[in-house]
Amino acid sequence: MSLRTAALMFSLFVSTLLAAQTQAPASPPQTARQALVEIITGGQQGAMRHLTVEMQKSLQADGKSDSAQELAVFDQLKASSSQFQVFESGQVLFAANDPKSNEKFEVHVDSDDLSDDTDNIDLSFHQFRDGVEQDVPYTALLSRFTIGFKRQENVWRLNEISANIKVPVGDPKLLKKIEENSMGGGMIGGKLAVSGSKPEFRDMPPESALSLVAFAESSFASRHPETGFTCTLADLAEFNHFNLDARIFSGEAYRGYKFALSGCQGKPAGSFHLVAEPISPAAPGTKAYCTDATHNVRTSDDGRGSTCLISGKSPRNSADAEGTVGWDPIHVTKKPAPK
Repeated sequence: MSLRTAALMFSLFVSTLLAAQTQAPASPPQTARQALVEIITGGQQGAMRHLTVEMQKSLQADGKSDSAQELAVFDQLKASSSQFQVFESGQVLFAANDPKSNEKFEVHVDSDDLSDDTDNIDLSFHQFRDGVEQDVPYTALLSRFTIGFKRQENVWRLNEISANIKVPVGDPKLLKKIEENSMGGGMIGGKLAVSGSKPEFRDMPPESALSLVAFAESSFASRHPETGFTCTLADLAEFNHFNLDARIFSGEAYRGYKFALSGCQGKPAGSFHLVAEPISPAAPGTKAYCTDATHNVRTSDDGRGSTCLISGKSPRNSADAEGTVGWDPIHVTKKPAPK
């Protein structure tokens, strides 16, 4: 080998090393928030990518891979909004704006709790009109969620969704806001209730309706301090701010359950017992639900309200109650215990 050839090969080798060292570093791994952004913007394909491996295999085995299309709900929101923005950083996750009505809907990231291979992102919903945030008590109850991700095969995957509900039942301002929104129409369950129109009752599990009936009890007691709580369901119909089925307040059967009030002792009554008892308690798997002025929902496996009141278990401690958070009326996955 000639000296010139050796020098040329050495020069080529050094150039290769320098080129390798000056190449751009590998892209950092995707964060859980970026995975959530991909779910929002990526349609069905983006949703499928961030389902757990087990869920993907289950959908493929059952021939239901198209079921992920239901997760592409943001496509409809983007289509209905003339201005839709998504942000990978900052307080706002995404915003949908309608300049014609001067209304804006935002989802904020309140916290992002990363721990090893899990990441819980706390979100809150905000509604604006003419640049001013709207204080709508109905939607405020269902405005905070936690999206739980876990890392599988180096990909952040959607693991659970939990709801956090905080209702200041002792604050009379809340009742005033509800009354103001009830006069002549307001937002109820996400739909505009027009004065004089036929109400559309909300359909929900009996245990969820139980919590909202208990809220109506608190409203009644605040309005009638001389009486306190009532043991007559019909008295609460006036405080049906959540548009529950009227059968609940008339004592009729609702989804196989009957509601009953008792325990209104003293005047003013400072306590009450509310039960939702299945009409056929002997049927397998039927449970009774109960609560009181503490708004802590309990359950009994024998389907009897009396058992629930005496020795009922908290749903958050029972294996079958995945989905109940305190007295959460929307029945979704239980929020993990704080670390």
